[in-house]
Amino acid sequence: MKNENLNELRIKNLIDGYTFDKEKKQYRCIFCEETYDEGYIYEYNGKMVSAEKRILLHIEDEHNGVFFSLLGLEKDITGLTDIQKKLLNLLADKKTNKEIAEEMDIAVSTVRTHKFYLQKMKRQAKIFLALMETLKIEEHKEKNVNLESEDKEQFETDKMLSINSLHPFFTQYNLK
Repeated sequence: MKNENLNELRIKNLIDGYTFDKEKKQYRCIFCEETYDEGYIYEYNGKMVSAEKRILLHIEDEHNGVFFSLLGLEKDITGLTDIQKKLLNLLADKKTNKEIAEEMDIAVSTVRTHKFYLQKMKRQAKIFLALMETLKIEEHKEKNVNLESEDKEQFETDKMLSINSLHPFFTQYNLK
């Protein structure tokens, strides 16, 4: 997945592993840009499948599924440590806490602590996304306000300090 494409993606796109372009009527893999056109029937292992089914099969075959593709992204994108990635990988493999502890050479209680922390991160991420969406809504409202000429200078100052003036690192991963 190209980093510059991240700000175009919604959470649903990340979960699905593809986008759908309504104008082009085309499914696009977010990991490699492979496309399949809606309305066409594609041959897959001797069966005929729809474009949506074909993109799902493509993601599974070529990228080992959405989960592992997202897990394989760099730390600056995922925010996950190597230990957290390993834990998630083992959880995806349906390993028990004991098996995970043995494989990672840690105590079972440490595995439980890591799992608890991942759940905490999930809750925090939901709140953070809600906050960022609220800022976007407020910013939109602000832009639509009719301004008097004397207020324009203050508005420009406020706008400069708004969310869009954050360092590009913070705005390039705006997941809609």
